[in-house]
Amino acid sequence: MSSLITKATKRGFSKSQKIRATKAKKAAARKPKRPGKITAAPRSAKKSTSKKIAINRKGKQAAAAKKSTRRAVKKAVPRKRVSPSKPRKVALARKPAAKSVSKAAVARKRAESKAQARKAMLARRTALAPKPLPAPPKKPPSPGTLAAVRAFEQALRLFNRHDFGGAKTAFVSVLGKFAEQAEIVARARTYLAICDHRLARSPSVPRNADALYNQGVFELNKGSIREAIELFEKALKVEPRADHVFYSLAAAYARLEDVSKAMEALRRAIGIRPVHRSHARRELDFVNLRSNEDFQQLTGFGFDLVDE
Repeated sequence: MSSLITKATKRGFSKSQKIRATKAKKAAARKPKRPGKITAAPRSAKKSTSKKIAINRKGKQAAAAKKSTRRAVKKAVPRKRVSPSKPRKVALARKPAAKSVSKAAVARKRAESKAQARKAMLARRTALAPKPLPAPPKKPPSPGTLAAVRAFEQALRLFNRHDFGGAKTAFVSVLGKFAEQAEIVARARTYLAICDHRLARSPSVPRNADALYNQGVFELNKGSIREAIELFEKALKVEPRADHVFYSLAAAYARLEDVSKAMEALRRAIGIRPVHRSHARRELDFVNLRSNEDFQQLTGFGFDLVDE
């Protein structure tokens, strides 16, 4: 029984193998051939292995022949060996170097272009702008305005000398005489307000020599000679060798016509600083002393002397 079963199975297997082989042949015939691939019918395993062995042998023989030819070429043509420390330098074709333009040059060009554009714009504007009309000729001042200016300048001189009482009366006269001059009247009123404020303020007693001297000059210009002399003497107590204080004290005594004290103070001033000799010859406060012989000898008044 077993032998019969094995024979039947062998027959079935052979038939199925044949059917499969035929189907594979038909499928291979239907498929399109791909380039580079060999589509051949399958052969027995023994034949394919023998062919592969033959191909391998041929490839090895060809590789050995190539190696032998390379060795022969190397022996025939000796090549220069390149040391590993110095690699080969490949000389490339140099391109022409482009001109390097710095940022500063670009900025200058832009600034120049902007300046040229501005000049062109200004030239257009000036060309299109209408020309200004000539200014009308100025009218000469009237005699009334000239007189008002002179009176105002006289009052201003008194104000600069700190003679606020005399400046006040002068500014009041300017307001009364030249009421039609609006500009001068406005300035006179401002100075008049300052004079009122200074006269209303209680004078502070100075302590240093310069402040005492300035206050004495103010009192002398104001006409209060006694107060000026007291202030000059106080200044001399603080600074005994102040030549300008002695000179002013001599001028104050000369106004009071006290010749002896005026000459004594003037002699002290010239002794400290000789330049006061020429000042005394020109000073109007010493007009009463010009006929005095001591004054003439001390100052050289009436003689042809060279100024110090």
